[in-house]
Formats: sequence, structure tokens, C-alpha cells
Amino acid sequence: MINNLRHNYLWLISALETYGLAAYFIATHSTGNFTPPPNSVLDMLDDPPFIFLLGVVGTVTLVYSVWNVQRFHYKAIMTASLTFVWLLFLCGFVIHDQMRGLLLSVPSMYSFFVLLRIVLTVLLKG
Repeated sequence: MINNLRHNYLWLISALETYGLAAYFIATHSTGNFTPPPNSVLDMLDDPPFIFLLGVVGTVTLVYSVWNVQRFHYKAIMTASLTFVWLLFLCGFVIHDQMRGLLLSVPSMYSFFVLLRIVLTVLLKG
């Protein structure tokens, strides 16, 4: 298991970042600090089904990084779902920023760099 973590440490980081994004939405939604405009993209993305989706994708990525599953095209499914989730939230953050009149915010830049690292990991470590 330790050898798998050494080999797949970037996927472990991606799983923890995905869990972190879910925890961020849970914490800001439950404390009332985050109030997106009604009927906006982020108003939809902070609902429980999308937070559950973040948890599921984080768990799938964590399972791959710990046990290095090599069956059923697990890595392709894992990277596709991870890329989809981060791209979905990147688009949500960018649309939210444009509706507020901002150029880019910290969550937009963060999700862009996480998505860029995921794509570069797939392309370079393949």
C-alpha cells in the first residue's frame, strides 16, 4: 500500500483536493457565509447532489491511489470523472464571477490549476 501511495501520490492529492472542495461547500453553506445569487449556477452547484458527486469522485480517486486498481478500465473512469467534476465546478465559478462583474476569483483560479494539473498528470505520466 505504501508503494502504491508513492507511485500515485498525485492522485492522492487530487482526492484530497476534491474532498476539500466538498468540505468548503458544506462549511460555507451551513454557516451562511456563502450566498450565491438566486437561480445562478453556483446556487445549483452547492446543492447536496453535487456535493455527494464530489464525495463519490474523491472516494473513487482515493481507492485508486491507495490500491492501484488495474481492472475494468478503472483509471480511465477515474480520470474522466475527476476531470468532469473539476471542469464542471470551474465553469460554475467562472460563470459566477462573470455575473458578479469580477474577472477571476480565487476559487476559479484554484479549480483551473487543479484541472490543469490533472490533465498534465494524465498526459505526462499516462
